Amino acid sequence: MRGQFCSDMALLDLDKIIIKRTVTGIRCSSCGGNLLAKKKSLICYIIKIVSFGSLRPQKYECETCKKNHLLL
Repeated sequence: MRGQFCSDMALLDLDKIIIKRTVTGIRCSSCGGNLLAKKKSLICYIIKIVSFGSLRPQKYECETCKKNHLLL
């Protein structure tokens, strides 16, 4: 005779999982919200080419006010 298998399932709280990457230590200058990394824009590539790769600009968007920031 085989024993009964007990299947335990783990529960995940999907509301607490944050997928977007936030920047630690840098806040929005207008509202103080968290900055989220966004896809690089054309201006980021132009700045990188003109500065011969010495500057690496990153584009961020505020989580609360949706204002775009460009960090050099």
